[in-house]
Amino acid sequence: MINQHFYIARLIARYLSDEIGEEEQAELTRWRNESPENERLFREICKEENIKQNMQKRQTFHTEDGWEGVQRKIQRHRFRHRILNICKYAAIFIFPVVVATVAIYKSSNEPQPLSQVAEQIVPGGKKAVLILDNGEAIDLKSTSGVELKEKDGTVIQVDSTALNYQQAPARTSEKLAYNKVNVPRGGEYQLTLSDGSKVQLNSMSSIRFPVQFAQDCRLVELEGEAYFEVSKTGQPFIVQTKGMKIEVLGTTFNISAYANEEYQTTLVSGSVKVQTENGSNRILKPSEQACITPGSNQINVRNVDTAFYTSWIHGKINFKDQRLDDIMKTLARWYDMDVVYENEATKELRFGCYVNRYNEITPLVKLLEQTGRVTVTVEGKTIKIFTNH
Repeated sequence: MINQHFYIARLIARYLSDEIGEEEQAELTRWRNESPENERLFREICKEENIKQNMQKRQTFHTEDGWEGVQRKIQRHRFRHRILNICKYAAIFIFPVVVATVAIYKSSNEPQPLSQVAEQIVPGGKKAVLILDNGEAIDLKSTSGVELKEKDGTVIQVDSTALNYQQAPARTSEKLAYNKVNVPRGGEYQLTLSDGSKVQLNSMSSIRFPVQFAQDCRLVELEGEAYFEVSKTGQPFIVQTKGMKIEVLGTTFNISAYANEEYQTTLVSGSVKVQTENGSNRILKPSEQACITPGSNQINVRNVDTAFYTSWIHGKINFKDQRLDDIMKTLARWYDMDVVYENEATKELRFGCYVNRYNEITPLVKLLEQTGRVTVTVEGKTIKIFTNH
């Protein structure tokens, strides 16, 4: 981490001295976009009054004395043993590098004040409603340790956090029995289908499926977002959503198919075929993502870091250089809150973040405000975001 601090500090110094190259500028821009705190820190270092003070100190700055000062600061934080290897580079560091490094290190270790505390906005949790084939609705949040039996003989183990459908020896009816799981805003839920495939549902999502699959095909219907780990049985597994169909044999992937948002299929492992309503299709390889704009039959495929699109199943919220509106739509579903913007331009601001999904909203509000780009107010379960002009 210290080495990274020094490298970023060097880039900032070269930026301030108008010596930065195109590749270095791109790296600095990526670092600024990684988190609101990085952007806030960059702006603080680049303030005109700070630059004037630094330049005045630079005139009397002695490299060896300055480096000894940095060593003393680091030793107080018990990090000296991690950075001794970079001493040989100290002689070529100009003063702004040292100033920026200390600022970055200090920023990463000092708590920042929060102007607004959003105590009413809490993270989501395990909750869903199961709709049986006969229309009966069961609140899964308040149900645990119960076994149900569908009319075709399938046993369903009901838990407050997951459903488990047991494979029946043989169906007693030719007609398939269907169940549906609805996850509301501020919820998530897991289920194991009768073929052993596992599904994790995100907020404002639902899945409809046969309690026992047909002999020739395994078909489920999805609205919203889900992460699938499909068992290999020799029969195709098909996920039908509004706007696309995904066919697999055995693989791991994430689907996001919320209304009025871009449909995305992100492949983690294995292989899938993505098909539009008019029959156009593409076969994905691991780390590829297929995107379809609502109302369009065109499939765009791009290479992605799958960790960003599957972080939610690991309890994280992870964005990098994303539109504020896209970030807040995801958060609004999970925290069951509303978001209001000062104007359309505010929605287009780009941010990054990496926070615990199960924490309250306060840390994220803090990160947004620390950038200096926006002001955030909280009224009940509504967040209002204003651009700092």
